Amino acid sequence: MLEEIIAAARSKEASVQDISAEKEELTGLECAGLDFENVKFIKCRFTDCDFTGAGFYGASFNGCVFSRCRFENAYFKEVCADFCRFDGSLFRGADFRDFAAKESSFCYGDFYEGNFNGCRFDLCDMKEASISKCRIKSTVFKNADFTRADFFGTMLSGLDLSDCITDGITVSDRFTELKGLKLNAAQAADMALLLGIKIV
Repeated sequence: MLEEIIAAARSKEASVQDISAEKEELTGLECAGLDFENVKFIKCRFTDCDFTGAGFYGASFNGCVFSRCRFENAYFKEVCADFCRFDGSLFRGADFRDFAAKESSFCYGDFYEGNFNGCRFDLCDMKEASISKCRIKSTVFKNADFTRADFFGTMLSGLDLSDCITDGITVSDRFTELKGLKLNAAQAADMALLLGIKIV
C-alpha cells in the first residue's frame, strides 16, 4: 500500500501525510525529494531505497530496518527513531533538527557534512560511522558506541561523551576536534596516548 501512496504523491507533486505504514517491505523505492508529514513507519523494511533530498516532518520510525538506503541532503524535523537499524545508509549533507533516536543502529553510516541541532541519541550504535565535517549543536549522546567512528573536521566542543564508547575514534593530526570535549578519566587517558602524552 505504501508504494502506491508514494507513487500517487509523486504523480501529483504532493507530500505523503498522516498515514501509518506497518510491516511494509520495499526494495529500490524512489522517494527522492518527497516530503513525509506526520507519517508513522512501524516495523517496515527498506532495501536500496532512495530518499535523497526527502523531508521528514513529525515522522516516527519504530522497529524499522533501512539497508543501504540513501538519505543524502534529507531533512529531519521533530522526527523520532526507536529500535531501528540504518546500518550502511548514506546521510551525507542531511539536516537533523530536534531528531531523537533510541536504541537504534547507525553502524557504517555516512554523515559527512551533516548538521545536528537539538538532537538526542540514547543507547545508539554508531560503530565505524563517518561523522566528519559535521556541525553539532545542542545535541546529546547518551551511552552511544562510537568505536572507530570518524570525527575528522567535526568540532566536538561542548559535547559530553563521558558515558559513551570512544575507542579508536579518528580525528585530524592536530586534534583540534577534541578541544572542549567532555570525557571521563579513562577516556582522557586514552586520548592522552593518542596525543603522544605518556602517563606515569
